[in-house]
Amino acid sequence: PLDMLAELRSDNQALIASMREAHDLCDEENDVATTSLIEVWIDQAERRVWFLYEASRRGDPAGH
Repeated sequence: PLDMLAELRSDNQALIASMREAHDLCDEENDVATTSLIEVWIDQAERRVWFLYEASRRGDPAGH
């Protein structure tokens, strides 16, 4: 399970990098509508990366 979470996190990080490139391109072309949509998708992917990171962390025996 931890390997799967790590792979999903990595996939989402790669997706974020690609979306940032698309965001920059849309911004250069003054495509405000698409830029705004991509920003929402980047935010969602960043939340997934954080969640996957937290879900894959191993706690200590005390539960921390």
